[in-house]
This record gives sequence, C-alpha cells and structure tokens, in this order.
Amino acid sequence: MTSYVMIKRDLYECPSHLGYTGIRDNAGQWDDEYILAECVDVRDAYDPKELEHYALPFDKAPEFTKTSFHDLNEAHLRGKITELQAANDNLREALTPSGSTKAAYHGEFKFSQTAVDEDGDEYSYSVYVPWTTVKEIMAAIAKRAGIKEAA
Repeated sequence: MTSYVMIKRDLYECPSHLGYTGIRDNAGQWDDEYILAECVDVRDAYDPKELEHYALPFDKAPEFTKTSFHDLNEAHLRGKITELQAANDNLREALTPSGSTKAAYHGEFKFSQTAVDEDGDEYSYSVYVPWTTVKEIMAAIAKRAGIKEAA
C-alpha cells in the first residue's frame, strides 16, 4: 500500500488537515483508499510550480519543498542529527560491557539442553549464557557496527 503526502501551493498538508508545512517529515500521510475517495489528483513527480492540490507518493516527495523556510529546514536537520547522535550514544552504551549492561543482559539469554538421568529417562534443563560469552557477542556486534570504543 502506498503512502501519500498532499501538496498545495508547494506546501505539504499537515496531519488531520491542520495547516501546511514545507517539511516532509511533518506532513500528513494518507493511503490509496483516502486519496481515491477524495478524488485527489495523483502525480508521479514533485512540481513546485503547481498551485492546485495533488498527492505524491511519500518516497517521491522531497524532504523540503522549495517554499519551505531555510531556518526551519536547518532546525529540522539539526534535530535529526541530535536524534541520530543520541541513538548512537545509546548503541555505544548498550554494546559496552559495564555494570549496567551486565545487569541488563546477564541471565537474560538461555538455551535448552537435553540429558539422560541414571534411569535412562530424558530430561531438559536450561543453561544460561555466561557473561563472558555475552561480552564476546557485544564485541562482535560493535565491531560489525564500526564502533571502536564499545566492547
């Protein structure tokens, strides 16, 4: 199912039709059914000169319209960078062995083992993954992710 943004006078319509924005991430998104029911013209390409209302697939819409204010675009991008940095910091922390990660992960991972008792009966029991193995897994993930300080 395609997700659409609606554009009018080179601005995206906001969610719930509450105003307009030049920033795609802040735009409302509508599905095929809504666009068809409302008889909104669907385009395949962005046209900043078009003044009438039209729908554009979300993935074909530019991040910012031509009429979007530069300072708002910059603030939006700075916010995205801050979010990415926070996510990177969280990932780094999650992949660095410490007291808090040991508390979070130790005893969380286990697997079942099957054995035979002295009477020849089979039984299963759980084996917890040792903390040293969890640290090795964390180091391997950090290495693959290109995180040098972690693990």
